[in-house]
Amino acid sequence: MRSVDPERVAMYWQIGKVIFEEQQQGEDRAAYGTYLMQRLAEQLQPQFGTGFSRRHLHWYVQFYRTFPIVNALRSQFN
Repeated sequence: MRSVDPERVAMYWQIGKVIFEEQQQGEDRAAYGTYLMQRLAEQLQPQFGTGFSRRHLHWYVQFYRTFPIVNALRSQFN
């Protein structure tokens, strides 16, 4: 637990939040199919690396959905 980088965790949480709330509009999947994550990965990976693969993006959304309140997340890692 002590080795968790709080800034990186906050970044992953924020990415998950943006994808879930803005791109998927709170739905399990985007209205236009499963291509959202693939398109995002294709745009982000060349610039930011493999941490932005389709699989990682799904994990970030799942992470946000598990801890939707950022203060609850912080208390888990303190």
